[in-house]
Amino acid sequence: MTRYRTFLVLLPALVVALALVAAGCGGDDEGSSKGTGTVTVLSLWGGSERAAFQKVLAGFTEETGIKTKYETARDFLPVVRTRLAAGNPPMVAIVPRPGIVADLAQDGSLISFADLKLDADAINENYAKAWTDLTTIDGETYGVVAKANSKSTVWYRPATLKELGEEVPDTWEQLLSLTEKLKAEDKTPWAVGAGDGWPLTDWFESIYLYKYGPDKYEQLFNGELDFTDPSVKGALTEMVKIINDENLPGGIEQALGTAFVDSIGQVFGTNAKAELYYEGGFVGGIAVGEVNPKLKPGTDIDFFPFPTINPEFGKPLLGAGDVAVAFENNEDVQKLMEYLASPEAGTTWVSTGAIVSPNKGVELDAYPNSLVRKEAQQVREAEVFRFDGSDLLPGALGTEWPTVLQGVIKSPDNIDQLLGDFQERAATEFGS
Repeated sequence: MTRYRTFLVLLPALVVALALVAAGCGGDDEGSSKGTGTVTVLSLWGGSERAAFQKVLAGFTEETGIKTKYETARDFLPVVRTRLAAGNPPMVAIVPRPGIVADLAQDGSLISFADLKLDADAINENYAKAWTDLTTIDGETYGVVAKANSKSTVWYRPATLKELGEEVPDTWEQLLSLTEKLKAEDKTPWAVGAGDGWPLTDWFESIYLYKYGPDKYEQLFNGELDFTDPSVKGALTEMVKIINDENLPGGIEQALGTAFVDSIGQVFGTNAKAELYYEGGFVGGIAVGEVNPKLKPGTDIDFFPFPTINPEFGKPLLGAGDVAVAFENNEDVQKLMEYLASPEAGTTWVSTGAIVSPNKGVELDAYPNSLVRKEAQQVREAEVFRFDGSDLLPGALGTEWPTVLQGVIKSPDNIDQLLGDFQERAATEFGS
């Protein structure tokens, strides 16, 4: 996310390509070189996310005089792979999957903070361990989590609940009850951008985390627990209680042809077709910034925390983040990486309403509206945090899992076969 994105795989052949160019792209034993006066930055962000980031880059240029050239690639990983193989990587990139950061660091493609002559300890003091763990590989810091978001947010139109005389649901059973009441009032309860695949992974992850707890969640996504474990089917069974033909505009078939941003419009557009929407905190910025600028936060759009499923586990936070990394070692890159890790950059960024910063130096009053302020509080106050599971899956699994879930909502009776086939691939990727 933020993240409407297509994750493709770093193929095994990439390792060979990286080895050929590592000397030009990896760490520099002799230290950083002089800058060129311009830093290229690659990200997959478009729309409101891109506009927000460019304000940060403009602030960097104003402060340092160093220009930036922003490049965007929706198919982010194939573009990085191709450019690495050609010996022409971007100087800085915003990587959407922390697992890929580890791959790139271990392949020798990234510049560590030590080689950039940045004080990693001082920078990391502004970030909780949950975030610095994502940028630390084999004891070295290779980047900074530039933006973060909560995935534990359910979006709704307050007027609808007021009209029904309903309170915000606090438990899964209450959410299912609200879904049925909406149908009884001839309203379509939910929308989901199943065509992009990845929103389904967030549905599954939240349900699994809340139903089976953070320890089992971690076991599943680090390969200690098979995807054929009964708990996986249990979470999917709960998921299809909401994501089914009866609850979506046009049913499953239309949902599978609906992209992420378009599905937000089904709830918060000027011609809304549904009432509720589950996805991360970035939905608010996209809804207000792109889908329908007339929306009033807190009045026309709001969110409530993902509801409790198992009281034993309460409300852990599911979240994600994007990591800024360096592929080239020069003084300009050093200054940009240091700037992206600063409270100053974070404050500029959050003031746009497009993101939440994990930087503890960013004050809550820097957030421009109640939606992002609520999300920031949720991120800061979470006692238990787990990172987006599909983003942590190794190799091809991160791109194949969304396809499995598309198959699940299309054919719920085929769950066992789909999970069995996926586990065979998972066993190979995890080396079990």
